[in-house]
Amino acid sequence: MEKQKMPIITVKPDCGNSPQKALLRDFISAFAHADVDGILAPMSDDIVWNLVGDAVIEGKENVRKLLESMENAGTSDLVIESIITHGRDAAVNGVIRSNSGQVHAFCDVVQFTSAAGMKIKTMTSYSIEIKDE
Repeated sequence: MEKQKMPIITVKPDCGNSPQKALLRDFISAFAHADVDGILAPMSDDIVWNLVGDAVIEGKENVRKLLESMENAGTSDLVIESIITHGRDAAVNGVIRSNSGQVHAFCDVVQFTSAAGMKIKTMTSYSIEIKDE
């Protein structure tokens, strides 16, 4: 079995200077590492994840099932362009490349359980395939 390379993760400056920004940086990075537990850790038990144009996943266990079905997808690199937080709302955008060569621009809009909360209550994910430049 071929050992999978670790993804290259690039985080633009100013994407980790608050606890919520650092949490989101690590959360999005967990997707690149296919770290299911790392993805689930900051989610509330009653998370609602809207994959725009695809599905709405409700509840942490249903998110786990989805993530486990995607574990073999693999990511070669991730660029986090920006993380914006204000109160209980936040957004992360960037570009992710799969091991198969597909490139997607993404934006995840999250709402925490409270302004100082460290658990994600809702997440809306936008993903657009782009041509590799």
